[in-house]
Amino acid sequence: MSPDIKIENLDENNIEKLLFVCSSHRLEDPVHREGMRLKKDWLLEMLKNWGSVAKIAYYRGMPKGQILYFPEEADKTRVIKRRNVVWINCVYNPFPEAQRLGIGRKLVESLITDCKKGEICGLGNVKFLLAKAFNTGEALSLPEFYRKMGFIQPPGKEPSNALYLSISGEYEKGPKQEKYEPLPEDKNKAIIFYSPICQFSYPFAVRMRELIQEVAPNLPIKMINEWKNPEEVIKRKSHGLIVNATPIYTFFMAEEQFKNEVKQALKN
Repeated sequence: MSPDIKIENLDENNIEKLLFVCSSHRLEDPVHREGMRLKKDWLLEMLKNWGSVAKIAYYRGMPKGQILYFPEEADKTRVIKRRNVVWINCVYNPFPEAQRLGIGRKLVESLITDCKKGEICGLGNVKFLLAKAFNTGEALSLPEFYRKMGFIQPPGKEPSNALYLSISGEYEKGPKQEKYEPLPEDKNKAIIFYSPICQFSYPFAVRMRELIQEVAPNLPIKMINEWKNPEEVIKRKSHGLIVNATPIYTFFMAEEQFKNEVKQALKN
């Protein structure tokens, strides 16, 4: 490893540095800071119950990259949980001066090494890693990055953007995604879920609320922390947004398409 790059496990003393990696340009935004507070609380809970769930990469002494992961067993929003399976939630390096130096690769390699040694979250034996391979639009796409690291498409019923890497065992199928059935309590309102795992999730939820209010100013809107209220997520089959008992699938950044789908849901 280059002497300019150092990898460090998360602990209570470096949480702020981890948050800085993802939010260095948004520190003055009060809504984003609330997302950071929620994530900090989540990280402290995970440190207490599972140990380190992240690694920080330093380049020339400054935090420039991070990887966040956790055991599937820790996910409160899942009914069926596979043992000794670890999810990589994200790998992120938003700083141009520190990109294309192998920082992301070194973070993943450090995690893989710890998994093989049985030194992750007290699991002892990790069967395989699953990665959420979404595209941030910055630098190398995560699907391409993970494939270069040896991750492949799983044969089971994982989310479409999931890739996996065997560590000590074979891939095991996850539970089939159940279909949301309209709930009477979801009629004539909007329910937005946000996750404390990512500090962007809460600001995204706030923006969704704003867009829905543009369409339907008088519609009651409820925002729910899915980690604190996992039973609410489970009974809605893990859909992040429900409007008038109808799941919304359009990403909110496609604003006009998003609002049109909301309008259609309100007509149902």
